[in-house]
Amino acid sequence: MRIWRKFAGYNPRRYGKPWIVRITSWPVGGKPDVEWGTYIGDDNGGEVEIQADAGDIVRIGQNDYRGGKSFAGWYIVQADGTLRETDAAGARKAYDERIAEMSTENPPHDLSMVSNEELVAECKRRGIEVLK
Repeated sequence: MRIWRKFAGYNPRRYGKPWIVRITSWPVGGKPDVEWGTYIGDDNGGEVEIQADAGDIVRIGQNDYRGGKSFAGWYIVQADGTLRETDAAGARKAYDERIAEMSTENPPHDLSMVSNEELVAECKRRGIEVLK
């Protein structure tokens, strides 16, 4: 779904363009890898947007080149497309829970209990050539 946030006009000599990212992976002890979204607008205002699913973690921010008013918030995408604000620790916890949930929804297939004959028969049924 499209996730977006509106931004009012800003002074481009002081502030950078607003930005949005979606966390794509987060190695233990490391910084998260991100996919960058887009800012649609100019210094008179606009919005940031990115494609994300419910449960994804996004960050939205804007830099203040003079310091003091920069921000970079953490958010969890809700099922209805709204964003629930959290902190870095809450984002990490939500990311880990989502990864765990995804791995239980699609567990790896254990083929150790399937005989070679059954595997060959299934390959033939699907039209896959089996080499010996």
